Amino acid sequence: MLGVASMAGLKASVYSPRVLSPHVADTYSLKTFAEFHRWRDLNGDAKVYEIFQYLIDPRTGIYPMGVPAWEGDEEMSEFAAVREPIKMLNVYPIGHCGTLGPTMAGIMQGMGIGPARTLILPAWNHVASEVFYDARWHYLDLDVRAIFRRADGSLASMAEAQQDASLWNRPNSPDFFPLDALPTVRAVYQKTAVRHYYGHPSGGHTMDFVLRQGETFTRWWKPQGGRWNHHSSYGAEPFPRTLIQQEPRGPKCKHASFTVHAHGNGQFVYRPNLTSKSTDFEDGVYSSQNLAPSSTGLTLRGRGEGHAIFEVRTPYVIAPLVGNLDAASDDREASVVRVDADEATVSLSMDNGLTWKELGPANGTHDLTRHVSGTYGYLLKLALRGEPNTALVRSIEMTTWVQVHPASLPSLRKGRNEMRLITGDHHGLQTRVLEIRPSAARADEFVRHLAEPPKDYDPARRTSRVRGTMTAKVQAPPGSKIAWFSVGASFTTHQREAALNTRNTMAYAAEASEQFEQIYRSEIPADQDHWHFNVDREVKLQKPAGSVLVRYVGDPGLNNLRIYAHCLEDRANAATSVTATHVWIENGLRKSKTVTCDPGAAYVIETESDPVDESISLAISSVLRR
Repeated sequence: MLGVASMAGLKASVYSPRVLSPHVADTYSLKTFAEFHRWRDLNGDAKVYEIFQYLIDPRTGIYPMGVPAWEGDEEMSEFAAVREPIKMLNVYPIGHCGTLGPTMAGIMQGMGIGPARTLILPAWNHVASEVFYDARWHYLDLDVRAIFRRADGSLASMAEAQQDASLWNRPNSPDFFPLDALPTVRAVYQKTAVRHYYGHPSGGHTMDFVLRQGETFTRWWKPQGGRWNHHSSYGAEPFPRTLIQQEPRGPKCKHASFTVHAHGNGQFVYRPNLTSKSTDFEDGVYSSQNLAPSSTGLTLRGRGEGHAIFEVRTPYVIAPLVGNLDAASDDREASVVRVDADEATVSLSMDNGLTWKELGPANGTHDLTRHVSGTYGYLLKLALRGEPNTALVRSIEMTTWVQVHPASLPSLRKGRNEMRLITGDHHGLQTRVLEIRPSAARADEFVRHLAEPPKDYDPARRTSRVRGTMTAKVQAPPGSKIAWFSVGASFTTHQREAALNTRNTMAYAAEASEQFEQIYRSEIPADQDHWHFNVDREVKLQKPAGSVLVRYVGDPGLNNLRIYAHCLEDRANAATSVTATHVWIENGLRKSKTVTCDPGAAYVIETESDPVDESISLAISSVLRR
């Protein structure tokens, strides 16, 4: 389907589009999550209780599989296991107490409820969390589903639960150890030691993506043929191998009563019109040199060489069609690129264009699974050499599959559902995100992002890789400037009484200024019981900048860094409509509704009985020139 360009020279892409349902919170970030109508005007125990009920609800909650989600090739769980609240709300319907405890703490702290910590209960080999507000701690347990709630509604702490028998005088319920024998649990809680981990969750991730002309993004509530971000450990033992092999194949909750979901999937399909009849190329290209659309496709402006770079950037982890659980060699279709071209080559970058890997002639089908599976995006370069109209790209199609936590999708309910299409980040800006998240376990990968490398760096020193100062450089993508960013790190800390000697810091300077502004200095509580912690801080610049320097000091040490730069395009954006299509099952019949509307618009879907959500797609048509 083709539309007509409304204004020459304006981009028609839409930034972070999402449909909001009155039944599901906006999980773009913890700032938007905090604005959900069910709790935004509540305080104290009432607020936390409402949030907890949402997070254990079978339709909207986070649920345990019994093992963590893993990202990257790090061996240590401190660096590889996903404890990022926004990823757990949106991407991973998979986790265990060791990741759900920190996730709960991260949600509470990120929403501004108060300081939070992770509780380690050795006698039960269990992990939970506590949040501090109204001058005391409050126990919250996503894994076994438990809070200690008095008759007056107030929420108690772990220490109170160890001492106060009255807190146990109620039956099992959905929010009070629904699957556990209460006398046994109480006996264990009475005698167990409790260790406190601060800063165990990580942060920074947001649900940014750019929907371009000629692109459709579809998400399904149910698995689509066995696509998920697999880890080799899942098949190594009978559990969770047997659980994964149960239909639908893939990750799912280990307790069927906890949720109505397994895992979901999404698919980006980008199919721009590359001819001069359309503005798709100008709208969607990341950057280009000596190329222009012609009547037959993309070609050289002048004799010689030229290139075009296209971006795949997803807030959901890229997921393959998983084959053998014990090896990734037969995984496929994570991201497939089909190109019809003459005299062109294709290259791939996994580090925002700092380095490139040439894949060969562009013409044909390229399955990028082994390169991109388990990541959040890449850059693809089409390079042409020769004469105009001889070196030519007639078409490109990029299809990328992702893993989705279905509880975060805009669900329908029986009756009137007023849906709303919104765009932009939690500052109200139309930004795109640049992610820098290298592994410090790989020296070449890590150092290439640094303007000033550390003098004392040893990737094999896994609990203190960097000692001292280093500086990372963040360069905005072509044609954009950094409006705001989050910086984070995995730091080493002294423990207990020595915690006050921890002096890790983070600071930044915009546009190569030598004046660094400190945004974090360690203040570790004296009951910190772990050598490792995470910290993330957000900075909104007074004026957008082309580049930012981030200075880290590891004292006693730093082990990884992460930076998410949110960038404004230099070119203005045209007012662009998005087409949303909902599909659901009602009384055994498949129904759908398609609405084309501008960002900020509301629309209504009426259902006569409780619907079963199937999919939602967002699309922008290819656009013809006037």
